[in-house]
Amino acid sequence: MPSPRKLFWVMWLVLVVGQASSLAAQGLDKAVLLQGVGKVPLPAVLGTTITINEQPEIILTAGAAPDDPDQSFQLIALASSRLGKGKILAFSTNEYFRKPLVQQAEVQKLLLNCLGWGSSARRKRVQVWGGDDALSAFLTQQARAKLVGTATALDPSAEILLLSQEVADTAQVSRIERFVRQGGTLLYGYPLPSTPPTPAQKLSKTRWNKLLTQAGLLQSTYLTLKYPKPAFLSAEPAPRYLGIRNMLESVSAQIYQMPPAPMQGGYIFNYTLEQALGLNPADAPIQKQIREAAHYWPDSVIIPTPEKPVKLGRNYSAYFMQHLLQENQLREHPNPAYVAPAAATFPGAVPAAAPRLTTELVLPVRVGTNGVVEPRPGYRLAHGTGLYVAPGEKVVIYLAAKDSMHRLAAQIGVHSVDLTNNQRFTREPFDLTRRFELKPGRTEIYSPYGGALLVNIPDTTSLKELRIRVEGAVRAPRFELGKTSLAEWQKTIRQYPAPWAELVSNNISLTVPSARIRALDDPAKVLMFWDAVLATDAKLAALPAPRGHPERVVVDQQLPDGAYMVTGLDRTIVPDDESCAHMLDADFMWKTGSWGHFHELGHRHQFRGIDFDGLSEVSVNLYTMYVFDKLLHRGLYANNHERLRSKQQVTEEVKRYLANSPSFEKWKADPFLALVMYVQLIDAFGWEPIEQVYRQYRQLPRSQYPATEAAKRDYWFSAISTATRRNLGPFFAQWRVLVGEEAAQRVANYPTWLPAEMQKK
Repeated sequence: MPSPRKLFWVMWLVLVVGQASSLAAQGLDKAVLLQGVGKVPLPAVLGTTITINEQPEIILTAGAAPDDPDQSFQLIALASSRLGKGKILAFSTNEYFRKPLVQQAEVQKLLLNCLGWGSSARRKRVQVWGGDDALSAFLTQQARAKLVGTATALDPSAEILLLSQEVADTAQVSRIERFVRQGGTLLYGYPLPSTPPTPAQKLSKTRWNKLLTQAGLLQSTYLTLKYPKPAFLSAEPAPRYLGIRNMLESVSAQIYQMPPAPMQGGYIFNYTLEQALGLNPADAPIQKQIREAAHYWPDSVIIPTPEKPVKLGRNYSAYFMQHLLQENQLREHPNPAYVAPAAATFPGAVPAAAPRLTTELVLPVRVGTNGVVEPRPGYRLAHGTGLYVAPGEKVVIYLAAKDSMHRLAAQIGVHSVDLTNNQRFTREPFDLTRRFELKPGRTEIYSPYGGALLVNIPDTTSLKELRIRVEGAVRAPRFELGKTSLAEWQKTIRQYPAPWAELVSNNISLTVPSARIRALDDPAKVLMFWDAVLATDAKLAALPAPRGHPERVVVDQQLPDGAYMVTGLDRTIVPDDESCAHMLDADFMWKTGSWGHFHELGHRHQFRGIDFDGLSEVSVNLYTMYVFDKLLHRGLYANNHERLRSKQQVTEEVKRYLANSPSFEKWKADPFLALVMYVQLIDAFGWEPIEQVYRQYRQLPRSQYPATEAAKRDYWFSAISTATRRNLGPFFAQWRVLVGEEAAQRVANYPTWLPAEMQKK
């Protein structure tokens, strides 16, 4: 399966899936090859065939998973093309050339048509490489063909070569190419390699594809489909995302709907376009057609900005195609000095007059676990440097040989979130970061977008500090709590020219636009507030102190659709709007707080693996409420969230739920409804029972985590019942959070408890 980065944009290409193509040139071979043919059965396995120029014709297609609407894309099963005076038919599998498929009536009709298409002779002279006895019997008995030649040498009298095995010899591939160019017909069934393919199979396929690509075809295992159940190929017109000619027509004709998901045509569209760009000569007609479809000219480059976002519509597809064209050009002709046109607006330009420095850095190494959910061991943790790499400029890093064994890497930029799912873009939606392994001695780094310079250090390293020399970077505002002089910050540092700044303590790192901190007089107050928030979270999560490394918060101009803020394993991303200003205003935060920020940092502390299904957006808000209550002293209800304004509001929420067919599915579907259950417990018993349960969770070895959803619910039920010293069975039952009989019996000796609003009057 392709990597997410490689396929960054395909899931949102705005193409019609499954509609008929009306290309005038198509249908010439198809009508002949499918005459009188009914439903052709699917093979057990199918490889990938794509067309990379306008010449091939798609004859039959195969659905990815006939019974799965989430995988409704199709692949080419059979395509025709021309090479010189000859013809090629490419099957995406060799199963049609052996039993049982070659014995099927409709397959035999198709093969008879293929032979008739390949030669007009009354008795066709066919040479066979591959296949089995059933194929030979069909050719001699039903097709009445004359089999010629040997298993190793092309017979000069052969009109058709039926090939279904690997051709490893370069000279043999050349002989087959010459055979086709001189007027022969090649019927080729793709022999899918073993999994994974051997080096010899990879080499053989590379050699063979050099022949196919001259006819505008390419075969691979890029997507390999397996069919455990009987089904049939489709003779319907190929969908818009299948075949380069179809694809370009759909873009040029402005035929758009909502973009398909990756498993509904996006993957194969991207792969086809990428291969068409990479395999065709620069002066090939198809290259010009792709550029024309994308409007890829120097004066028409599309740059997404807040004022002129890229939206669903013509410029949406053209924008992505422009990007892929540029990426392809940079792969063919690497250019460290290339500056992405969008870099000036995001991440931002660096003034030409800003000094480019040569400086020695000593970086304290902060690694190790924070006790929260993090990437697996060996993950490289980012360390800020207070330096910035300008777009299209080389920066040189010198590393001592003794430190090179520690798997160190340089990173340029912090904005790597994938926005290609979005329906509009206000900035480039791709990963804007660049990474370079640091070699002993000199390493050159560069980026078309520029960005903050980070050094990534494995979290298992034994390094305590790292010394490097950097040449060519510019200074960026950076304030480190307890180390940076406030006077120096106010006088000089906050005016450093880079467009992004970092505020950092032992517990938190805030990466923000420099424009947001130019007038910030006291970043220490800001960091001390967030240190207090994280200390409060740590208390509820029963985390040991201190943290191994700071939690990272990164401001971004745009986030994925549907997310106002988002938290992953290594960072929290927040928008560059009013909430960013609030985040940097300690007085505002102490007085008012921010549900969104507290919520996202809460995600970093959840007990994933113990919490049962449905709690991801529920238990996180225990941390949110805990900060409001314990740190800001605003109580449980004091205007912290619109669904939790008062106890009366919570009571009404409970009554509505109980009066309208309550169910566990409804409970899980509404995170704030589910949270009310926890609010009732906290209102009655305070925070101590939950603190006690979370201490128990923290001490539980991962090997002893409950293994099933039912076991996780039972574990929570037993733990909170024990902590409150109440039998909460009736309480859980009314909420429809099911627990097992054994768990219920364990707490049966405690007195039962229900809040007043759930007691029968």
